[in-house]
Formats: sequence, C-alpha cells, structure tokens
Amino acid sequence: MILLSSIIQLFETELLAQYQDRLLPSHLKALAAMKDCRTSASPMMLAQCTDCDHQILVPHSCGHRSCPHCQHHESQQWLERQLEKLVPGQYFLVTFTLPAARENGPTLAQKSGPSIGAPWCRQLGVRGN
Repeated sequence: MILLSSIIQLFETELLAQYQDRLLPSHLKALAAMKDCRTSASPMMLAQCTDCDHQILVPHSCGHRSCPHCQHHESQQWLERQLEKLVPGQYFLVTFTLPAARENGPTLAQKSGPSIGAPWCRQLGVRGN
C-alpha cells in the first residue's frame, strides 16, 4: 500500500515551488504532519508482547483531521452511527423536474404547507407532512 507520507515526500518540493504563495500556514502544518505520519520521523511508541515480552518500536500517527490514515477509523465509526439511526424499511430516491411554469414560483425551502412531493408519497403509501 502506498502511504500518503511517501507521496508527500516525493512531491513536496515541486508542490511548494509551484504553490508556496497560495498555501495557508494551516495547509503547511497539515502537510508537515501528514509527511511524518507513521514514519520513522514521527515519535515512537514502545509496544510489548504480553506472552513473550518481545518489544518493538511503533511510529505514532499524526492525528491530523485531514489525514486519511488517521481519520479512517473515526469516519468509519461515524458511518456506523449513522447507519444505526436508519429506520427499518425500504429507502428510495425520487427525482423529477418541475415544469417551466413553476420555475419562477417559490423555492421548495420558501414554500409553506405540504411538500411538493406529497402527492407522490401518498400514492406510494408513505406518510409525510
């Protein structure tokens, strides 16, 4: 697997030469954090086997919010929480185009009263507003 840190290592000089004047300090900080993420340049943690007492140094991750390696676990947990919130049932998406006469009328966000999709929902047996 190719790590983001190795890609940054390869192309950082070219990136900075071309975009240095457009990068914010926060971008540079993120780039530096992800460049060292889980490499020998990052701080090391001592891991030890409880059975045989074998020890190994393991590099820390950067923990930056933009780092895909560090945030994968958190984003997976967020996705699992969202899936738990789903109501049991069949989900579907209905997309339609409004006739030209409706284009100058109120937007869906401005329209009060029942949803414009309510007639279709009633036909499908879906209860709504």
